[in-house]
Amino acid sequence: MSAPTTTSPQSAPPPSPGEASAAQATGPRWSQRWRRWRPGVIAVTLMLVPALLTVWARTTTSTIPLAIDNPKDWGTMAVAELLRHEGVSVSKASSLSEAVDASRQGATIAVVNADQLSDQDRRALAQAGGDVVVIGAKGGGNALAGLTDMTAKGTAASTSSTLAPQCDDADAQAARSLAGTRASVSLQGDDDAVGCFPVGKDRYAYATDSLPSGATLRVLPDPAPVANAHLAQKGHAAMGVRALGHHSRVMWLDGQRMKTPSLWNSPSTPPWLPVLILQLIVIAGVLAIVQGRRFGGIVSEDLPVVVRSTETTVARGRLYRQGSDRPRAAQALRSGTALRLGAALGLPPGASRRDVIAAVAMASGAAPATVDSLLYGPPPSSDDALATLAVQLDQLESEVHSV
Repeated sequence: MSAPTTTSPQSAPPPSPGEASAAQATGPRWSQRWRRWRPGVIAVTLMLVPALLTVWARTTTSTIPLAIDNPKDWGTMAVAELLRHEGVSVSKASSLSEAVDASRQGATIAVVNADQLSDQDRRALAQAGGDVVVIGAKGGGNALAGLTDMTAKGTAASTSSTLAPQCDDADAQAARSLAGTRASVSLQGDDDAVGCFPVGKDRYAYATDSLPSGATLRVLPDPAPVANAHLAQKGHAAMGVRALGHHSRVMWLDGQRMKTPSLWNSPSTPPWLPVLILQLIVIAGVLAIVQGRRFGGIVSEDLPVVVRSTETTVARGRLYRQGSDRPRAAQALRSGTALRLGAALGLPPGASRRDVIAAVAMASGAAPATVDSLLYGPPPSSDDALATLAVQLDQLESEVHSV
């Protein structure tokens, strides 16, 4: 009785050296590259989209006193929104030159912390051509010098009192009343100025004057009438909107927070650009950490270490492929083939090119010109040509050994 025999499925034959060399020499396809790059692309997209949506959708606010983007008690966001509701464009000036340019185009310049400007700066505003509204003038300071001969005073009136216009100014008449004041202006020495809401002899809570350019200067020595917390009192809202809304554009200039014009605070620079650049820097750093080559901890290993020759060959091939160094890879293939063929044919190590070609041609039956082209020809011009050369060299070596 014969023993039963079992058949096992035949495994696929291992790839030939030529096929392995061809697979190693040709680079990865685009589909393989996309699979390798896809996690990075998805990560970048997931980081950029929320950042851009946040920047575009976020309402920017501040806590700067008397700023048009400050919703707190001493901000002026409320009067800015009232002006926008009336069709007036309201924006901030980052520098004096920007405010002067806007004034030349007919915009009203609302000046906060005017005492922080130099006389030359205030004189430039006075001569630019647009109306100027000074909001807040400290008593005893030179906040109005260069704009008018009026002077700021510290005379005040209790907020529980009601001040009447007592002048012919249309804006003051529309406001009808103010709820006291913490500062005032004096008209002494300025015959053209008009004072309203008197709080004492030659002391007014609101005044107007003519600028050298022919435009109008309006002064609110106490900024409370345009502040968010006091805008609803008495006629403050009407006073603020009327004083600031004579033209279609208002530009807010804070003398304490002027910046030197640069790429980042230029009006032409999109507000999301610095955030985008910061996000790109963060993404680049994350990718460098994730994709970068890292060294592990030091591991002790017994010496000598045995490394398989195939590992060295594959590693060197990968280095050649990564560096796209086809000439060096071709030279390594040809040198190894010539040395092995020379040893197989009994040629000395220093045999000349002519002797090697003649011996290989005689042993393989190939034409000497073909052998010369394979062993000593020009470097391949593409990965496919390199793979073809590897296959042809392997065939030539097989033909010599088969003899």
